[in-house]
Amino acid sequence: MTLNYDGEIQFFSLNDCDIIELNKYLMPVECGTSATGFPSPADDYVDITLDLNEFHGVKKHTCYLVEARGDSMIDAGISDRDILIVDTTLDYRENDIVICSLNHFYMAKIIRRVQNKLFLISKNPNFQPVEIQESDDFRVFGVVKGLSRKFR
Repeated sequence: MTLNYDGEIQFFSLNDCDIIELNKYLMPVECGTSATGFPSPADDYVDITLDLNEFHGVKKHTCYLVEARGDSMIDAGISDRDILIVDTTLDYRENDIVICSLNHFYMAKIIRRVQNKLFLISKNPNFQPVEIQESDDFRVFGVVKGLSRKFR
């Protein structure tokens, strides 16, 4: 169910749903330059499952999903149309990515304090930091704790 769309992100609720467990193999895959070796034929028979809700620590009443729009957080690994997993119970820390609103415009940004001033930081050099003024209507809704992305 779509809750809201305001330029940069789209909000979704987490409805009651069945737990879906997917097969998870013990053999990792290499994404760097080293090789992991030859897989064991026994790995085909491993019967382990992974619940993605449990993996991400998703709790229906404290987490929600948002769809990212644009490329302002591309260097943080967030691409256009990624689904972000947001937790409302986490207190944000330096360098956390948060979902916030500045003057009623919703965005995913990093909040950074520099000499008693707060800034919203994008992870793309094409976007300048935005200073949060005292007169601004600024709110933090939650911390981004993970994402989901479709490749095809």
